[in-house]
Amino acid sequence: MTKLALLAAVLAAGCKKTPTAESCGALTVTVDGKPLPAMPNGLARLTVQGSDKLYEVQVFNHDKSTCEQFVDRSGRQIPDGEVSVRAFAGGDGLMGKGVGIESHTQAGGDVDVVTKPKAVGDPVSICVGGVSFTPRIGDFKDKKVEMRGLFTGKYCGELKM
Repeated sequence: MTKLALLAAVLAAGCKKTPTAESCGALTVTVDGKPLPAMPNGLARLTVQGSDKLYEVQVFNHDKSTCEQFVDRSGRQIPDGEVSVRAFAGGDGLMGKGVGIESHTQAGGDVDVVTKPKAVGDPVSICVGGVSFTPRIGDFKDKKVEMRGLFTGKYCGELKM
């Protein structure tokens, strides 16, 4: 590789375009190559831990979870039959961005905040450019999970840790 080609490759790698809702595409989640059912209900929050803040969007296959539960430090009751996935971004350090399914969290990956809220009730959007992992716990243990697309949820407020 010539010096010029190497320089071009390095510059291209550093010029990642910021995703938009349109460029991100619809959310798809597959487990061992099979798509999960649609999860049309989303909630979002800003998690604050010390000076670190990150947005999280969790989408569900039901509408039984409330904003009050989603920002409650004691957690929420998980209804029978729930399928949910989440994406988080905007924070610092190892856990500054990532995705999750059930109790498994996968740190890192191509995950970016696309839309931030101005007030409670506004939409929050996080783009996952493509993440693949294999959970070690839960119903999806030892199965290949792939996520790509836009996570969108109604902003519920802050969860202070």
